[in-house]
Amino acid sequence: YVGVKTYTAKGALAGELRIVGLFTSTAYTRSVMKIPYLRSKAETIIAKSGFNPNDHSGKALINVLESYPRDEFFQVPVPVLRKHANAILGLVERPRIRALVRADQFDRFVSILVFVPRDRYDSVVREKIGAYLKTVFEGRLSAYYPAFPEGGLARVHFIIGRSGGKTPKIEQSTIEAAIRDIVRTWQDALSEAAEAAGSDPALKAIAARFPESYRDSFSAAVALADAGRIAKISADNPIAIDYYRHADQKPNQAALKIYHHGSPVALSRRVPVLENIGFRVISERTFEVAGDPAATVFIHDMELENSFGNPINLADGGALFEDAFLSVWRGDVDNDGYNGLAQTAGLWSGEITILRAYGRYLQQAGIPQSQDFIAAALNRYPEIARGLHSLFVARLGPAAEGDGAVAAKHLKAKIRDALEEVPNIDDDTIIRRYLNLIEASLRTNHFVADTKAKGQSLAIKLDSQAVEGLPAPRPWREIFVYGSEVEGVHLRFGPVARGGLRWSDRAQDYRTEVLGLVKAQQVKNAVIVPVGAKGGFYPKKLPMSAGRDAIFEAGTSAYKNFVSSLLSITDNIGVDGVIPPAGVVRRDPDDPYFVVAADKGTATFSDTANAISEKHHFWLDDAFASGGSAGYDHKKMGITAKGAWEAVKRHFREMNRNIQAEPFSVVGVGDMSGDVFGNGMLLSPAIRLIAAFDHRDIFIDPDPDMAASLAERQRMFALPRSSWQDYDKSKLSEGGVIVSRNQKSITLPQAAAAAIGLAKTTATPVEIMSAILKAPVDLLWFGGIGTYVRASGESNQDVGDRANDAIRVTALDVRAKVIGEGANLGVTQRARIEFGMNGGRCNSDAIDNSGGVNCSDVEVNIKIALASAMRKGSLTRPARNKLLAEMTDEVSALVLFNNYQQTLALSLARKRRLADIAHQARFMTALE
Repeated sequence: YVGVKTYTAKGALAGELRIVGLFTSTAYTRSVMKIPYLRSKAETIIAKSGFNPNDHSGKALINVLESYPRDEFFQVPVPVLRKHANAILGLVERPRIRALVRADQFDRFVSILVFVPRDRYDSVVREKIGAYLKTVFEGRLSAYYPAFPEGGLARVHFIIGRSGGKTPKIEQSTIEAAIRDIVRTWQDALSEAAEAAGSDPALKAIAARFPESYRDSFSAAVALADAGRIAKISADNPIAIDYYRHADQKPNQAALKIYHHGSPVALSRRVPVLENIGFRVISERTFEVAGDPAATVFIHDMELENSFGNPINLADGGALFEDAFLSVWRGDVDNDGYNGLAQTAGLWSGEITILRAYGRYLQQAGIPQSQDFIAAALNRYPEIARGLHSLFVARLGPAAEGDGAVAAKHLKAKIRDALEEVPNIDDDTIIRRYLNLIEASLRTNHFVADTKAKGQSLAIKLDSQAVEGLPAPRPWREIFVYGSEVEGVHLRFGPVARGGLRWSDRAQDYRTEVLGLVKAQQVKNAVIVPVGAKGGFYPKKLPMSAGRDAIFEAGTSAYKNFVSSLLSITDNIGVDGVIPPAGVVRRDPDDPYFVVAADKGTATFSDTANAISEKHHFWLDDAFASGGSAGYDHKKMGITAKGAWEAVKRHFREMNRNIQAEPFSVVGVGDMSGDVFGNGMLLSPAIRLIAAFDHRDIFIDPDPDMAASLAERQRMFALPRSSWQDYDKSKLSEGGVIVSRNQKSITLPQAAAAAIGLAKTTATPVEIMSAILKAPVDLLWFGGIGTYVRASGESNQDVGDRANDAIRVTALDVRAKVIGEGANLGVTQRARIEFGMNGGRCNSDAIDNSGGVNCSDVEVNIKIALASAMRKGSLTRPARNKLLAEMTDEVSALVLFNNYQQTLALSLARKRRLADIAHQARFMTALE
């Protein structure tokens, strides 16, 4: 409506006349100079401008008034109209962004004339400007009227309706700056940001490739920072990350960008890593930065929340969490709950590795709690976790020999005080076990520089006698090795001890495996050095689908890492005496004696070990590992099998049987590529090998031709590598089969089933292998790894070899007359007793297969004896090697004579029986 106020004769306001209706079209199309009310406004403005209506400026002003929004013209006061008209007139000469605001005097609406460059105007821009205006003026967008007058500017008349309250006063410059940001293209912003920052043009070029979805989410300045990170990644270095926080995020929230070269990173790979670090992933979006196919980069932007509910500390720019994430990504550390200590305790990945290693050792030591539970316990008490790491540093770090003792004392007291506040008994136990382990730690290479570059993992030497909760027997010392490539342990029962290193496939309990083996090693070493030793390593990165060669290569690499790590904290001997390892704090006396030998999976690794010894300039040189190219090859000599065969021959001799001439039946565990099984099955022409199995195949030959089968076994043994599948099947007797043990079910010929005493012809591989162990034969020969016979009163859990639980039989089930343990731990000790009491004949594995360790010890001692002459130059290495080779037969005879006499001594002791019981009791008491 049009309101006309009325006044009295005295000039007082009397009322208002309202004329309600619509303007006719001529009100909008006719010149303002023809509409009286508008003409009066226009003439006033022209007059006050000082312009001649007929000159250029005057005509330009009239044009501005004629094109002014007509509804607004009717309402706007003359002073405001004059100000706006002059501003619009200035845009003719100098086009730029302008916002001309008029607020209704009754605060019902705000009228805004917005001028923007025509080439930057579109519906998206108009919506963004409208949204901005309604926000700042606290109203609603009631109407908008776009227009395109002559020149390079577009004009939009916005009406912002309001529902009450005083209209906010917003500076014109503020509104225009905001509109400038809205209409400015992302490319403009990028150019300005690059110029302001002095950025490399290459970074600007990368940022220019960012997709529209990215541009809608991030500013140009942020894009340049992201481009800088992208510039640093490549196919060789494919990832970079950045933790940051949005302005609207809470303290317990943050964001993460992952930049990856070539391909996107699957959520299934990203999220578990972040969850283990202690983040909860709230949302994510992915941007593809296209370009050359070889240079495509994916940006993953993720919103995170602290899963522990605490603030996320980004004071270091996210460096701590970046270290945690990338350490897992590179495979330097495991992806597990221990990584949450970065969030809770503020520990770096290298510091977390210490606590993780102790947790893994506790698992090997038989602690009942799982790794997840142990990690969660440490995360529940971050102050204690920090204290445990600090105690480790105080005891074994660079400052340990100075103020470390005092610091360690205070830290232990602080941790013990903190334990009083731990209510859960399991948590308390775990923390106390950690405290005990750290106090029992004697040496570590953690503080030695460049261990990773040297191919070494974390090694910690422990005083096993001081470690609580270890199963008996406790070693004298042990070294635990933990890394991303390999884990392992080396147990020693005295300062001078020796034994082999084996390639273990028991990730969960390799220490149990090694401990069981070292018990036998202790007995074997009775004929050489006073005590035994044994080590085992578990390769963690075997490419199982890549074939045997790739697996062997990865296992060799893990072995090198393991041995090098062991040597990194071992003393050396030089001209002037013992030389401690550089950078290692020692909490124990000099300890330079450390030798290794071949074992399961490491038969060909002696030269590798000696090369590591030489690289470390270790005093034992190539006496470090026996059986290398300049030593006695156990497989070539067949010394372990021959020693065990002496025991087997004695058993049969005492039954008045000559197995070197009289045919006898055999079943066994192993294959012809193995040292002990392969050599053993070549030691008599009278062997009738009925059946055998290894970890791959099952072999059954019901009625073998002794000569033909011996020749075929000799052929297979000579192959570089073989399995039972390489056996010439034409040499099998009728009903003979060779089948994979991976099949679900196997149908055997009747003759094959009868040969192993199996009552049915269709059976699972497990049933067939168990039948082989129970077959009615003369000899059960163990040449493969595993414990296959237990006592009837023992459980599979008591045995401690989960891999063979399904196959294992009891001693009462074994129908063989003799058991030959060419391999370690084929039979439990209680099963040996039960087997003997049931009429069977056997020794312990320590007696049967002591030939190998005896031969190794002779070799090592010869090399040590000759080392002095070599150092003086009076004996060259080639001459020494020649002498060793010439002594091979003599060494073999010496070792086998020991095996012969050992078994003879046992037979004589058995014959004396009760007469020696008192002496044996005293001896056992002394040993215990």
